Amino acid sequence: MKIAELLQSLSDNHVQYVLVGGLAVQLHGFLRSTFDIDLVLAMDDENLVRFIAVANRFELIPAIPVSIDSLRNSQQIDQWYVEKGMLAFALREPQVGGSVVDILVRPEVPFENLKANATVGELFGRQVRIASIEDLLVMKRIANRPKDKLDIIALEKIVRGEDPNV
Repeated sequence: MKIAELLQSLSDNHVQYVLVGGLAVQLHGFLRSTFDIDLVLAMDDENLVRFIAVANRFELIPAIPVSIDSLRNSQQIDQWYVEKGMLAFALREPQVGGSVVDILVRPEVPFENLKANATVGELFGRQVRIASIEDLLVMKRIANRPKDKLDIIALEKIVRGEDPNV
């Protein structure tokens, strides 16, 4: 799966999403590696139906042994969030080493805020909605993993007008 093809298909199918995570940080100017695509979706049923259709076209399957349609079950998502601490519904390509798409199910910044604050950028010639630096900082500070701490430093440099890659 090529990221550009997935994002184009999401756009072509009117899936409402905002790109977050490492790829969003890269698009703001910090050169770093990332191994997955992190998205926040509008979690209404119509949008999820469109997203699932795209995911099926790309043969993405849940990383846990459930149906992809489980993403539409808000009660189940809530239960997994509360009982298991699930933050993302991970989808992956079936082959070894395939791409992973993480759908953040209970993001620290709600979808509507992410969408309102997002910048429209370009990735592989495709327009994509990218989480704002401010929203990424909120999300990264809460996650607070080692890679998030590096992203925070880089994003703060960007805000100050400094080169994040130095």
